[in-house]
Amino acid sequence: MAYGAKIARNALWLMGATAGQKVIAFIAFTVVARLLGVELTGVYFYAISITSIFVVVSDLGMTPVVIRAIAADRKDGNRLFGAALYAKIWLAPVAIACALGYALVTGVDRLTLTTVAIACLVMTADTFHLVLYGVLRGRQNLRPEAFGMFFGQVLTATAAISAAWFGYGPIGLAIALLIGSTWNVVWSLYNTRTLGVTFARPLKKDFRQLVTEAVPFGIAGISVKVYSYVDTLFLHLFHGAQAVGFYAVAYKLTYALQFLPITFTAALYPALASAYARKEAKNLNNTFLGSLRLMGAIGFPITAGLSALAPKIIPFLYGEDFIGSVAAFQILPWVLLPIFFDFPIGALLNATNRAYLKTTAMVATMVVNVIANLILVPFYGPVGAAWAGVVSFWMLYLIGAWFTRKHADGISYFAVLTLRTLGAATVSWLAWGWIGASMPLLTSAIFGSAVSVVMAFAVGLVTVQDVSRFIRRIRPAPESVETLHE
Repeated sequence: MAYGAKIARNALWLMGATAGQKVIAFIAFTVVARLLGVELTGVYFYAISITSIFVVVSDLGMTPVVIRAIAADRKDGNRLFGAALYAKIWLAPVAIACALGYALVTGVDRLTLTTVAIACLVMTADTFHLVLYGVLRGRQNLRPEAFGMFFGQVLTATAAISAAWFGYGPIGLAIALLIGSTWNVVWSLYNTRTLGVTFARPLKKDFRQLVTEAVPFGIAGISVKVYSYVDTLFLHLFHGAQAVGFYAVAYKLTYALQFLPITFTAALYPALASAYARKEAKNLNNTFLGSLRLMGAIGFPITAGLSALAPKIIPFLYGEDFIGSVAAFQILPWVLLPIFFDFPIGALLNATNRAYLKTTAMVATMVVNVIANLILVPFYGPVGAAWAGVVSFWMLYLIGAWFTRKHADGISYFAVLTLRTLGAATVSWLAWGWIGASMPLLTSAIFGSAVSVVMAFAVGLVTVQDVSRFIRRIRPAPESVETLHE
């Protein structure tokens, strides 16, 4: 119960802030896309995709190592934190050189190159606040990160809309990102100091230890960045900025909803690491299985709803100019189910010192994704990129399920869970797509959501006991009860 309560409260803090952040980011991107149009939206998204891939060079898996060490209360935790900071100072310029080098080699125009250059500064700021917030996550204190992310997004959104309104284009949008990232560096640094978090001067052995533990995370990070953004690079290479603009809308609408499993995992990972360090196997397994079921319950209505309502959502939000995004957006949301399932799997493998298995799955997924994009994108454009994503992310989940089957008493648990979730998603998709097709967008969304709630209970993804247990966990206990336990 203690782990469940801590996870629930931490997840609520970060999920609330991240939900607000994503709502603001969504509104800002919608306004900006309408103001910029398809072509300039594609230029901006392509430039950001380049730096999003190479940002991993400046971290190379160090942040998860620091989180795990501090969550497990290891003696070398603060020294590993210090080693990570020193390493990032040297790695950040290398990441910048890689991003600019790629842009130059591919022969981008001056506007795109300038946008990439500014985005490199964003990339540098992000790599430092990533590890600073990571330390706070290791201590299972997510409140400063929750506020920092939310306020930083407010700054970014305000600056981005202003830049688009006054005609500063992709360059102005990159500067807006830099403003938000700079704020997060300042805020995370302030909170680590206020809360008494310090880094110890690392020894030579700490750098060796950091490298040894970070290698699986680093390879995994490279893999996830490649299979997350290689589609955009191929689209720009074969079809130009307009195709990227169409795909960017479908991509943003789909992957923005990753904040749900991401925020939950931010609380789940340190708790799993702590349970593993204390050899509490039952707590570890129960928490893992419960998180899988929760991810299925959250993921299937989002997947079905976005896919079925795509022909209504795109014109409503972005106008007829972006109607070319509809076909890709009908397919792309089906990546969300395996993504939602994979987050708890990744958290478990990383927390139990089996990051190499997660790395294996990600490398295999990267290879499949690159091949699929190379085959499909030249002929089918954004639709091909969407199908490549669906194939590769389902493969990632299935590999992870095999690696963690012992914690679920066999692969049959995953098979049953997946079939139940897909069944609920299919019924919800049909309700939205067939019955809801004749309804206005809002009415259709409400109708489909009601069907999804019924299906979640019908297939056992959510139970009455789950609801009552969740309410008890987030409700503060009476002081007299706490005194008795003490």
